[in-house]
Amino acid sequence: MSLIGIDLGSSAIKVAAYSIEGRLLASARRSVPTRHTQDGHSEIDVRESGEAFDSALGEVAAHPELRRDPPIAVSFSSSGREVFPVGADGTPLGPCLMTADLRGDEVASVTAGRRSPEEWFRVAGHVPRRMDPVNRALWWRKTHPEVAARARWFMNWHEYFSLQMTGKPVVDWSDAGAWATYDIATATWSPERIRETGIDPRWLPDIQPNASPIGRIEKSVAERHGLPPDTLVVTGAWDAFAAAVGGGGVDPGVVSLTCGTWHSFTAPVERGWPDALMHDGMNICPHPGPTGFGLLHTNPNGTSVIDWARELLQMPIAELEEGLSAAPSEPSHVYSDAMLTPLPHAPGSERGSVFSGFTLASTRIDFVRALLESIACEFAATIGRLRERGIDTTLVRATGGGSKLAWWLQLHADVCGVPFEVVAQDEPGTFGAALLAGVGVGAYPSVSSAVEQLIQVSRRFEPDCARGAKYLKERRR
Repeated sequence: MSLIGIDLGSSAIKVAAYSIEGRLLASARRSVPTRHTQDGHSEIDVRESGEAFDSALGEVAAHPELRRDPPIAVSFSSSGREVFPVGADGTPLGPCLMTADLRGDEVASVTAGRRSPEEWFRVAGHVPRRMDPVNRALWWRKTHPEVAARARWFMNWHEYFSLQMTGKPVVDWSDAGAWATYDIATATWSPERIRETGIDPRWLPDIQPNASPIGRIEKSVAERHGLPPDTLVVTGAWDAFAAAVGGGGVDPGVVSLTCGTWHSFTAPVERGWPDALMHDGMNICPHPGPTGFGLLHTNPNGTSVIDWARELLQMPIAELEEGLSAAPSEPSHVYSDAMLTPLPHAPGSERGSVFSGFTLASTRIDFVRALLESIACEFAATIGRLRERGIDTTLVRATGGGSKLAWWLQLHADVCGVPFEVVAQDEPGTFGAALLAGVGVGAYPSVSSAVEQLIQVSRRFEPDCARGAKYLKERRR
């Protein structure tokens, strides 16, 4: 028996199959082009995403390993908040506007203004900005009423591919939590907020818990991809939370950090979280782990910043690693806030990044090191604010390309004052989706037990709190 996890990313579709014991059997990846039709526009042709899905899934299903170890369940890791209009026959009626697409601020301001930010945070877990699916749907109705009139649903990738595979338009709790109309208290659509926002309730997909069975794949789908006809499709999770499952960050006190293009993390939380989290740039979303809820904090200034600097300076990664290993343990004399992309909750960040402390003796390594230090210290400051609000962190588990930079992970551990572990999993999104599929089909009793049984750690960094204190003191100056 095997399990298939599908990472429904905005720029790529990744499909991977794993044995019940967690061994990778086969994988495939297909890129999906992003179209920038004009400044501020960023969209995907849904049909091209569908073609990528079919091609990648077909390749994995045809792999000899799956002939010997046939799949019993499939689930998804879905790029959240990206929705598009779909007709009653399942045909996409327009492109998917990506998170980076700047259209719709005027619609979002009306929706957000219907309640105070604090009230939105209490009832929905977030303030509905332009990328909230409710606002995306309302934007379509305002700017393309003829398309909205034909739409049966507005769908994210999760429910769209659920519909394609089973005939059922089902969204999981965590992806539903991105909608302003989702009620985090009842795990259902809120009739009050449906009326308040004016969204057509017909546009909303059906909701099910994470890791719950949706249904068997349709016969035509099984035949097209060569999958067993009794393969079960299971609800997955928003990609950040699926990666938390695949990265071993599901239990209280364990933070799952993605050291990728974005430096983002999730943290399980119990009910009763303070409203003040809203001012720290946090969202509250349903979480597939035992607490049922999790914090989501996203920072676009991750390895995108480091890659920009290395490209600017023409610095290979090997040169960076060598330079960091020879660097002194004290903070660099060069300072940066690494705010190359502004953050909504950080006043002044729209002006761009600040650099200071350069002298004629400064080197290229000093420049990149200042950015690495800033990102790590900003993460530590965020963890510190959580601690002040009663949400403690005992362990951070890291995945992503940046987690391979040992100097950086050690610095993270030092300034945060907690151990860091690098998870031996190159694709936590597909692996997390596969584990959710396993829970839904009964291969594992719970998400926590699957994580405990299958997550492997490749390296652990213990904190040097004395070194961390030096850095934090320097950053406060």
